[in-house]
Amino acid sequence: MGKMNNGILDNFSGTIGKVVGSNWRGVPYMRSKAKKRTGALSDAQLEQQARFAIAGKFTQSMNDLLTLGFKDQAVKMTGKNYAQSIILRDAITGTYPDFQIDYSKVPISQGKLTKAKSPVATAEANSILKFTWTNDAGRKLAKANDQAVLIAYCPEMNETEYAFGPARDAATGNLDVAEFSGKKVHAWISFMSANGKLIANSVYCGELTIS
Repeated sequence: MGKMNNGILDNFSGTIGKVVGSNWRGVPYMRSKAKKRTGALSDAQLEQQARFAIAGKFTQSMNDLLTLGFKDQAVKMTGKNYAQSIILRDAITGTYPDFQIDYSKVPISQGKLTKAKSPVATAEANSILKFTWTNDAGRKLAKANDQAVLIAYCPEMNETEYAFGPARDAATGNLDVAEFSGKKVHAWISFMSANGKLIANSVYCGELTIS
């Protein structure tokens, strides 16, 4: 049960009557107490639940990465929730109950830094995912020492591997994905400025089978 010591304008945590008080990232808020469901879910509700489930499963696999990737967009929400909202809007395909994610429409990061130019991901021997791109340092906000962010997601395992790779002017970098050997992955690349303040829009690099 919640307790309010200083009247109705006081912050509180817990339940008072039909109101629940809580705190998120230092911001106090109140919401109505959830009502118990009395009937079966409608077809529309079941469909919406399925959409949320598939989007939530994917974003949970890269929670920390999405926090970084959407640090400028996720205002009063988590990066995971921001990404999930984009997936629900743009990237769910198929019909209920056979929904899928179109990974080519899924961003992992968004920002003002110049995105990777002409990136390519290839599956190399010994479970290495090799990324190449064009060194475009000097174009727009691109700098030679921008740091590559190399990303691989395995749907079968619902796990993500990522690493902060070499600088933009290296034009190539490797991601070790040994745990995904023999499985299909989806790959993305992004860039982060050397001081960590700017990040680029991610670029989808396709689906590959890891050897």
